[in-house]
Amino acid sequence: MAAKRSKWAFEFLIPVLVAGVFTLLNLLAPYKGAERRLYDLLLHVKPAVPERPEFLFLDIDDTAIAQVGQFPWSRDLMAEGLILLREMGAAYAVFDIEYVDPSPPGVNRRLLEEEIPELFAREFDEIKRNVEGLFAALAAGTVAMRDAEDYVQDLAALTDMSRDVLLGKVREIARDNDAYLGAAARLFGKAYFTVNLLPEADPFAVEEFKLFAQERVALQKLEVDPRFRGAESFAAEDLRPAIPPVLGGGAGAGFVNVIVDSDGVRRRIDLVREYGGRHFAQLTFAPLLDWLGRPVVRLEPGRIVLLGAHLPGGETTDLVIPLSHDRRFLINWPRKSYLNSFRHLSYYELVLHRRLEQNLVHNLEVMDEAGYLELFQGGYRLMDAHRYAEGILAEVLEGGDPVGMGDYTEARTAFFRDTLEYLQGPAEAEILGRLETILASPEVPESDKAQYREIREQVPELFAATRELARRLAEVRSRLGESLHGSFCIIGWTGTSTTDIGVNPFEGQYMNVGTHAAIANTILAQRFLVELPWWYATVLALVVALVGTFVVRRRDPVPSILWALGFVAALLIAGVGFFLVSGRYLNVLTPVLAVSLTFIALIVVKFVAIGREKSHLRNMFSHYLSNEVINELLSDPDKAGLGGDEKHLTAMFTDIRGFSTISEMLRPPELVTLLNAYLTEMSNIIQELKGTIDKYEGDAIIAFFGAPVVFADHALRACLAALRMKKAERQLNERFVKEGLSPTPLLTRIGINTGAMVVGNMGSEQKMDYTIMGNAVNLAARLEGVNKQYGTWILAAETTRKEAGEGFVARQMDPVKVVGIEKPVRLYEIVDEKDQSDSVTLEALELFHRGQALYEERRWDEAIGCFQKVRKLLPGDGPSEVFIKRCQKYKSEVPQGFPVFRMDVK
Repeated sequence: MAAKRSKWAFEFLIPVLVAGVFTLLNLLAPYKGAERRLYDLLLHVKPAVPERPEFLFLDIDDTAIAQVGQFPWSRDLMAEGLILLREMGAAYAVFDIEYVDPSPPGVNRRLLEEEIPELFAREFDEIKRNVEGLFAALAAGTVAMRDAEDYVQDLAALTDMSRDVLLGKVREIARDNDAYLGAAARLFGKAYFTVNLLPEADPFAVEEFKLFAQERVALQKLEVDPRFRGAESFAAEDLRPAIPPVLGGGAGAGFVNVIVDSDGVRRRIDLVREYGGRHFAQLTFAPLLDWLGRPVVRLEPGRIVLLGAHLPGGETTDLVIPLSHDRRFLINWPRKSYLNSFRHLSYYELVLHRRLEQNLVHNLEVMDEAGYLELFQGGYRLMDAHRYAEGILAEVLEGGDPVGMGDYTEARTAFFRDTLEYLQGPAEAEILGRLETILASPEVPESDKAQYREIREQVPELFAATRELARRLAEVRSRLGESLHGSFCIIGWTGTSTTDIGVNPFEGQYMNVGTHAAIANTILAQRFLVELPWWYATVLALVVALVGTFVVRRRDPVPSILWALGFVAALLIAGVGFFLVSGRYLNVLTPVLAVSLTFIALIVVKFVAIGREKSHLRNMFSHYLSNEVINELLSDPDKAGLGGDEKHLTAMFTDIRGFSTISEMLRPPELVTLLNAYLTEMSNIIQELKGTIDKYEGDAIIAFFGAPVVFADHALRACLAALRMKKAERQLNERFVKEGLSPTPLLTRIGINTGAMVVGNMGSEQKMDYTIMGNAVNLAARLEGVNKQYGTWILAAETTRKEAGEGFVARQMDPVKVVGIEKPVRLYEIVDEKDQSDSVTLEALELFHRGQALYEERRWDEAIGCFQKVRKLLPGDGPSEVFIKRCQKYKSEVPQGFPVFRMDVK
């Protein structure tokens, strides 16, 4: 008893020790990395999160850099992009670009390229007109020479005024691009910039800028559960925001700090962090809150709740964003590369639009100066519409109401539409027609016609070039309108030279700007992921290992292995299924490895403990059981214990006809050689069909099917064994006769019966036999002898015939009473397997059964006729001879009732 308790304690100590080992392993970085790699693998199995179509990456890619120049670009270029985004109906513009330092002054290209040339032309024209007017007056005498000095002084004063106007405008060329970008952001309405939350104090951070950011972009509608505080990385040490001129025009800002796990992979991020008692949202989380209707953000343990969030589609709800055990948000990444996830548009498309527009306007101004735009009704409105739109833009940029941008957009839409219609209309042909009229007129001096011919050559070129510009611009505007309208635009540098590249669970090189769309998309799709604390897995490992130990401790190694594999597989499937269904990741590696190691240790102990027992069992049963049956006994040694059970089995008895005579004709060594060869072949057939050899009695074999290992088809196996033994017998006899091992062929009679019988190890603990006994066994023994009476070789009882199925050809015989068995038993001769029987045999058996029916109807002569036909088909057929003799006897001695034959011999 003490030994059993010691063994029990040792077995249950194993899972405890294993759980302790894995508790320590969970504290090591390499093991954590392995768990995370398994998490990454499961992400590949989990269905991909749908990608919302609103997200659009405006990539500052290689194409944009090749056309514009090395990044970073002048901020006026980004400002003009924002203006165009507003015109095209973009919803949000998120800059993953840091504007933390002031930029040098830039050039107001619109002023330089449009207003100043026009102003210079207007002022100089005015000066020219005044000078020409003075000289014309002097020449006409309307102004006397003595009065000319006064006019010259007035003219000088006007010239000085023009100079001052021009100099003032020229000074405006140098533009504060930071303020320009901020003004464009204010005009756009929903532009978001960056604030850097730093882990250490930054000596370059400007206190004024930090205060501005805290007042301007920190979360206002916020509630913090006191239990949420305390995360190590939650509070930042310093803040470095975008500079106030830029940040002041934005709708908000967010931090871009990324979190990289110890293995270099980006899986998680903070959505909200604290600095100086104020809380800031992550860069994409900030505009997302606006998209969701600016709900109250409540920070609670293990989650962030957006109270009263307005989801896309109109539903209002408290949106719960679960956090992992480290209070961070796990990103449900797209299962694609950066360029293949979400929508993308090169920022160069915005630059191209600007360049095409500038060239188009320049050509139109040339045409306007030439008077082409005034030749037709409505033509003069083209440039007026453009100037009107530019005036609205200038007013809004200088602090006007951004609501006026609606008129700006309408004016520009009309301008581009009317321009294209004008250029594709009859204007060009009409101008050329008028030129032809002028050239054909005799009133026009020949000296002037040369100039008109030159104009006639320039008009088609000018119209063609301007028309192409308008067409290309229309295509770009259409493309931009389709891509940008309603889009949540994320702007970032993705060119080859960028270093802002990271690793996520799916990609080894993923542009980090893609993180922002992945975050917002996860929240909107509500396909959240959560990583549970590591000790959950350790506790689960201990519990499952203890339960597994209790289940397998009393089982043998082979079923223990199967149980162990089942436990591990179930644990793995449960962990994976739990993650796939709920999005919650329990560290699967720990319980799987812990349970596996526990089972391995237990099974090794079992193998060592029962090795001797298996060897003993194999030696005891190997002489009369097949290896397969022995292996199953070894898997359950209780089956081999002393004692018996009543079971439904099939017994087989065999005997060689006239073997006593044969044995008398052979010397003992020859007899042993012959008998061993015969018994070996017959035993192999029985064991191949999982039969059990009970014993050998001289030339006779006693066997049974269905124990110690249960087979539902034991009757079928017994019949197959009998047929194969008869076929093997023919081959053996050819060999025996050829080699002179036997003076005559060996012919085996076989009796088979199925029924209830006692089976088990009979004897003592020191010497036992695995055997069968009972009336059903006795009947099988009697049927072997009954073969003599019918001239048959294989006789089976009716129960065997029914349970063996229809795969055999069988001949029905009499119901008989055998010695020791009072109940009549219908007998069947097992002839052959159905798919191997020839047509002659089948025809003969059909005739036999017809004759038997006539025999039972006492139509003796007709029955004799059938049996005689059978004898012709099967010469020497024993059953036919028997029934012919009976019919002849009953013709003179009519039986009382239908006789049941009693076999008085064994």
